[in-house]
Amino acid sequence: MKKRIYRTRRRMNHVVSELSHALLLAGGQEIDLHLSREENGLRLRLEGDFSPEHQHAMERMARLLQPVVRDPALVETYSELTGEDQYTDESEMALVGQMVDESKVAVEPGRVRMNLFLAF
Repeated sequence: MKKRIYRTRRRMNHVVSELSHALLLAGGQEIDLHLSREENGLRLRLEGDFSPEHQHAMERMARLLQPVVRDPALVETYSELTGEDQYTDESEMALVGQMVDESKVAVEPGRVRMNLFLAF
């Protein structure tokens, strides 16, 4: 169990990093996040703004974060890769979508709200 908790914490750090990076690249000026430990995992509630010209990109990010099918083998294989040259921002966001166990993402004009959960 300790190993699973440690791995979940590392994944959550990766998720927070990628999401904040994406919002800042999209012209975000403000990112509010709340990270809490629950009985069975970690929950991240994130809300941020973005520039209007990035609306389509944020909608695409929302789709990537809420995949219809999650593949745990994909996460195990690729989540530990390092080096930004190996993947695009979109493929990285798709990986983040695979890493989370539950995700709800709402995109409004200029604003995004996320509720993500990673189980231990």
